Amino acid sequence: MTLEELQTFCLIEIEKLLQNNGKSLKDYAGMPLPNVDLISAFSNSMVVREMQYDVSEMLAQHDDYFAQLTAEQESIYHAIISRVLNKEHGFFFVYGFGGTGKTFLYKTLSTKLRSERKIVINVASSGIASLLLPGGKTAHSLFNIPIELNEESVCRIRVNSQKADLIRQADLIIWDEAPMTNKLAFEAVDRTF
Repeated sequence: MTLEELQTFCLIEIEKLLQNNGKSLKDYAGMPLPNVDLISAFSNSMVVREMQYDVSEMLAQHDDYFAQLTAEQESIYHAIISRVLNKEHGFFFVYGFGGTGKTFLYKTLSTKLRSERKIVINVASSGIASLLLPGGKTAHSLFNIPIELNEESVCRIRVNSQKADLIRQADLIIWDEAPMTNKLAFEAVDRTF
């Protein structure tokens, strides 16, 4: 995040606090106002949080991870990165036994895209697995998947919510341990978005 972006984000947050108390930044002479060109980018705190990764740190981690990929992992990596960077929608199912490096591949993909200021959402079917992913969350938590599922279920996310906006803006969603999730959960997510 650049200094100007950080300043705009802070000014927006200050403005929200002031407005809650019947005031505005405009009420204070000499107080800077947020950059209007950046305001829409910072109206969603969930998106802002996803954009706060240190680009140089992500790139350094990526380079370290990438050097350790196997030939098969590298092939999958290039296929996914190419689709994301070319804004081509797609679905990949990465299969392998435990310990074959799936999570390592996901970390490599995440650091690459975050080093390019892309939004990557990492979710997993279980809380333990989500802890192994950078910025990981459980799929049920992020998507608000209902506990009781049927063929008509949808996720409990309001269309105009910050969470829905974050999901729509995501460049890549990684869902670890997907086979452990009921197919009705995937269908609910698909129907919702």
